[in-house]
Amino acid sequence: MRDWRHTLSKWIIQKDVIASLAQKQVEYWAWDIRVPSSDPWPSSLPVCQALKDFYQICDGGCFHWFTWPPLSQLVPLNSSWFRLLSAYDERGDVLLPERHVVLALDSGGAPVIWDVSTNQVAAFFPKGGDWEPPLASSIEAFLATLFNPKDDGDWWGLFLQQLDTI
Repeated sequence: MRDWRHTLSKWIIQKDVIASLAQKQVEYWAWDIRVPSSDPWPSSLPVCQALKDFYQICDGGCFHWFTWPPLSQLVPLNSSWFRLLSAYDERGDVLLPERHVVLALDSGGAPVIWDVSTNQVAAFFPKGGDWEPPLASSIEAFLATLFNPKDDGDWWGLFLQQLDTI
């Protein structure tokens, strides 16, 4: 099983090699990683060890179907989604600042959210107006699954296999 921390660290170190591979394999252009930021974790957002580790290794990027924002954009992204999903139909506020963190956006633009109280990661589909089934039981599990896809035959799986060999 691939360790997501090791994979991200290796990707950062081999960023130039990956860029040259992307020129040969156009599908690899879909994924990108940013070098880590020196910014501290925003004090207004809840945090866990997996998130701290993630942002110490990289400053977000595009990983498979998910776009993780740079650390400097987390607060504005969360504020925007809290505003958009406040007083949402008869449910009221979908997101609560002390309970939810928008981690990423999925390929459809839906926010991927960590619920601090349950530790689950799930997307909220605003056009359909409801929570999608949980993606994982925790951020740690979400990242482990993301970097260990069930289908190694798709482009993301092939990309990770290529990264394993570098």
